[in-house]
Amino acid sequence: MRRMVATLILIAGLSLVSCNGLRVYVGKTVPPDFTFNAGSFAECCTDFRIFAVFEEGSETPQWRIVADHVVRRSEARSLMIHYGKVPDRFQQEIPAAGEPPPLVEGKRYLAIAGETSYVPWARVRFIIKNNQVMKFPEQPHENP
Repeated sequence: MRRMVATLILIAGLSLVSCNGLRVYVGKTVPPDFTFNAGSFAECCTDFRIFAVFEEGSETPQWRIVADHVVRRSEARSLMIHYGKVPDRFQQEIPAAGEPPPLVEGKRYLAIAGETSYVPWARVRFIIKNNQVMKFPEQPHENP
């Protein structure tokens, strides 16, 4: 009986991990690198076209780039976006020209990736402290 319960818990845990949609990860260096991953069996929310970084509490991103095509799950896994550097096949929308403002120590930020609306996007919250990026836990139903 215990073995059966343990097996069911293991299967449930693995299915939850594998069914996750797109996720955004932030590196520790300043300015940060962002990477992406999606569960192998996820049925939705695994692709994106838009990537943006907001100062927490702002409705307007301080940096927004848009891909010239939908970035599919397989491509997203090998993609790295360095803050302020526009990757191949992306165009910068915000700011209209030049580099985005530098990230400021002590301010909280929200990086998101998704389609044309901001909800429900893959997101990561972070702050710069002691010249390193530190990730914050997600808050449910959070909007940029």
